[in-house]
Amino acid sequence: MLRWAQYLKDAPVVLQRLIAATHHVNISHHADEVSRLAALRRAICRPATVRSQYFLLPAEAQQALQILRSRRGTLSPAAAEQILGPIRPIHALRFDRRPQTIGEMLVLLGWLLPRPQRPHHPAGWVLAPELRRWLPKPLPTPGASASLSPVSPLAIAPALVATCTILIAAAEHPLPIRQSCLFAGLALRRLRALAPQYDPELWQWLLPLLIDVHLLQPTHATVVPGPVFQSFFRMTLEQKLKLLQTAWEHQPRTERWLTRLRVSVRGLDWPALRRRLLCWGMTATSSGIAANTAFATLYASFGPLVDGTTHCLAPIRRTPWTYRSQQRVWQAAVAGPLAWLGVFAPTETPPVALSWHYDAQQQQITIPIAMIDNDLVIVQPWMKFVGADQSVLRWQIDARSIRRAMTNGESPTGFVRIWQNRFEQDVPVCLPADSAPRVHITTRTVLMYDPHTVIDAAIARQSSACHSPITQIAPGLALVTPGRELDIVRALEQAGITTISRFHQAASCQFTSFPSEFDPHDCPEGLHLRIQSPALFTTVLDSWITEAVEPVSPPVRLTDTVQQLHKAIRRREALVLYYQAPQRSAGERLVQPLRIEQHGDRWFLYAYCTTRRAERCFRIDRILCLTRLSRSGLSRQPSVREQRRLSPSGNGGGRLALSPPPSTADGQLLRIWMEES
Repeated sequence: MLRWAQYLKDAPVVLQRLIAATHHVNISHHADEVSRLAALRRAICRPATVRSQYFLLPAEAQQALQILRSRRGTLSPAAAEQILGPIRPIHALRFDRRPQTIGEMLVLLGWLLPRPQRPHHPAGWVLAPELRRWLPKPLPTPGASASLSPVSPLAIAPALVATCTILIAAAEHPLPIRQSCLFAGLALRRLRALAPQYDPELWQWLLPLLIDVHLLQPTHATVVPGPVFQSFFRMTLEQKLKLLQTAWEHQPRTERWLTRLRVSVRGLDWPALRRRLLCWGMTATSSGIAANTAFATLYASFGPLVDGTTHCLAPIRRTPWTYRSQQRVWQAAVAGPLAWLGVFAPTETPPVALSWHYDAQQQQITIPIAMIDNDLVIVQPWMKFVGADQSVLRWQIDARSIRRAMTNGESPTGFVRIWQNRFEQDVPVCLPADSAPRVHITTRTVLMYDPHTVIDAAIARQSSACHSPITQIAPGLALVTPGRELDIVRALEQAGITTISRFHQAASCQFTSFPSEFDPHDCPEGLHLRIQSPALFTTVLDSWITEAVEPVSPPVRLTDTVQQLHKAIRRREALVLYYQAPQRSAGERLVQPLRIEQHGDRWFLYAYCTTRRAERCFRIDRILCLTRLSRSGLSRQPSVREQRRLSPSGNGGGRLALSPPPSTADGQLLRIWMEES
C-alpha cells in the first residue's frame, strides 16, 4: 500500500479533493496534507472496497482494467488515450465531474493516477501495484460442453421432490415433529420409505423452510398442510424453486451443517452468507466451473467468502475465517443446500417424463414433478402415495383406496373427469355412481322439547340459518352439533325462551348414559319429569355411545372459570374440579388452588392435588365444572418438617393416607379427605 499512498501524495490537491468527492469522503478545506492522505487511504486503499467497486463498473471498464493489469510500467498519454479514451485536464474535471470516458472514470476513482516527469521516468499515468493485486481475476468463459445441458436442473432439484413428498405424506397423515422443529423418528422412517435415495438431513433442513412459507402448519406435536398448500402445486418449477431459495436465504436460524464444522459464527449475518453462497454457486454453474475446483477460482475472482459484509453484526479486525475454513464451508454448502436447491446439477441427469402415466399391471400412476398442478389435489384422496424418484412421484390406485375415498365422502365426479382427460380412458376400478345409496353416520347431541308454537318457530329459525349447528328432524326433537349447545342456549334465551340445560348445573357433574335403543319414556324419573316440563331444553350427551365411554360435559365459559378461580385463591378455598385430562375420561380432583398463569392463549391453574399428593398444573379450558368448598374442606400442603414428623421414621410415627371414598346412593359428588393413621 506504500506505492499507492505515494502516488496519491504526489497527485495535485485538486485531484485529491475530486477523488474524495467521488467516494463521498468529507475532507475539510483547512485539512493539511497528512489528514487528506489518511482519509483517502481509509476510503479507497482496501481490498474489499476495490472488489465491490470493480463489480459496479460497466463491462467495458472491467475489460480495460484487465488490460492495464497485464501492462507494466507507466502508461504514456497516447497509449492511455488509445485504451481508455481522452482524459480532460484536471481543472476541466473540477468544473464538470461527470466522467465522459473510461479513463476519466478511473481517474476520479483514484485508480489511475498521474505521474509527474522525472529524470528517468517520463510523464504518464500509472496503476498502483496494490490495485493490480487486488483486482478480481476474470472468470473462465464456459465451453461448448457446459452450454449444452440436456435437462434443466430445475426438474431434478432434490428439494423440489422432497418438498412434494413431505406435503403429500402430511396430507395423508400428519407427520410428528419434536419441540426443536425437527421431524421425529416415526416421520423420518415414513419419509425414508417413500424416498430412500435422499439423505435424512434433507428432510430436517426442509421442515423449518416449509413452515416459514406456510406450506406446513404445526398442530400440537405434528405438522399438516398449510393454507398455501394448494397454490404451491399451481406454481411452475421456476416459481417453486425460487420460493425455496428465498425461504432459505431469509431464514434467521443457524445452519446445522455449518455448526458441525466448528467455525466461528460470532457476528455472522446468516442471510448475507446464504446470498453469497448462492451467488458463488450460480456464477460457477454459468461459467462451467466444476464444483470441486470452483473455490480457488471464485476466491481469486471475488475475494474471501466472508468479510465485513457477512460478519457485520460484530466488529472485526481481520478475515473471520481462514482460507482452509472457508474452503471447508464451501464444500459443505456444495454437498448440502446448493446441491439440494439444484444449483449444481448431478453428473447423470435422469430422463424426465412429460405426462401422467398409468401402469395397468402394477396399478400405479406416475406423475412427473414438472406436471404437478391443481388436478393432483382432486385425485389425491382416491390414491395412496407409495414413493418418489428423482423426477417423478408414484401412487397406487386399487379397490381399497377407492373404498377409503368413498368412506370419507369424496365425490367421484371430479376424479373421473380428470382421469378421462389425462389418460383418455375409463377408470379401471369400479366406482359407484353419485346416485348410489349411501349411509352417513354422524355423532350429534339430541335436543328434546315439548312441542309448542313459539318454541317450534324459534327452533325452525335456528335450523334454517346458514351453517346452523341445529337440525330439526321432528316436532319436539332436533340434533345439535357437539360443542355448540351453549350457542343454542344463548340464542333461545335472546328469543325470550327459558332453557334448562344440565351443563349449567356446576354443582352436579353426574351424567346419564342411555342404551342403544333410546326411548324417552324409559328415562329415569327425574329426567322424565324434566322432559315433560313445558318450554324445556335438555341435552343428552351420550345418546348412542356405549356405556364404557364416559360422557364429557360441555365446558363453561373460560372467563367465568378464571374469575371463580381468582375468587377461590383470594379466599383460600378448596375446589372440586371435574377435569378432562388428555386421552382420559373426565374425573374429579380435590385441589387447593395456588396461582393462575397465562402462556400464549392458554390459561393454567397451579394447585395442590390431593390425589397426586403434589402440586399439579391444570389447563383451565379442560375444567368442565368446579365446586367451591369451605376453608376447612382441605388441609394445606404439609411442609418438609411436617412430612418428616409424620413419616414412620419421625417422632410422630404416623402417616397421611387416603380413606376409601364412601358410596352414595344419590350419586352426588364424591368427597376425598385426609385422615391420620
